[in-house]
Amino acid sequence: MTKYGEYITLFGPDHLIYVAGMIVVAILLFTNISFIKKHRAIITLVILVLSIIQQIVLYGSYFVLYDFDLAESLPLHISRINSILGIIYFITKNKKVFTVLALFSAFAYLSFLYPSRVYGITHPIGISFFVNHAITILLPFYGIIAYNETINRWDSLREFPWFILYVIVAYVTNIFTDGNYFYLKEKPVFPNLANIFYIPASFVFSFVLFKICELLFRKFQLN
Repeated sequence: MTKYGEYITLFGPDHLIYVAGMIVVAILLFTNISFIKKHRAIITLVILVLSIIQQIVLYGSYFVLYDFDLAESLPLHISRINSILGIIYFITKNKKVFTVLALFSAFAYLSFLYPSRVYGITHPIGISFFVNHAITILLPFYGIIAYNETINRWDSLREFPWFILYVIVAYVTNIFTDGNYFYLKEKPVFPNLANIFYIPASFVFSFVLFKICELLFRKFQLN
């Protein structure tokens, strides 16, 4: 239990609800490809509105319930950045934005498989978590299906500097706010490992994730 509520447990009821919900949404996406291509304008508008509502629920919760604590409430968790990138992409259809958010979506998979400091489905921030991560995980596939977006070979390397910049911003912000952005303060794994080792290891691990996502999306493009 924290001042914000109770966190879910690995493979607990809320975690299983999140996973089941994700599977249902994914099935709807991958079994209705022709429908999505035909009605992409209205579907995109619906997802855009959901994304904006999710942002309102998230930051509204922090304002109303928790006095907007800078250590928790800034849009500096990578999932929150991806939500913003998703909104920008839906409005602009910018290829560069799509590539970055597609690769950053790797971390949303980790949140679903191994939830760390995640709230339950009855908590407004928990609802926000599900909507955020469902859109983040599936948006790259949606972009490929609806708008013929592509991920190119070595996009993982070309876009990785954006991730390095993000970690630097998160690290500096944590110093000034006593925050936990990118979970550098309360680490989900190796909690006692010093940042001087943890951050370089995170870079290596994250690049591997980016490369896996790049290969996954490229494979999907060919089907």
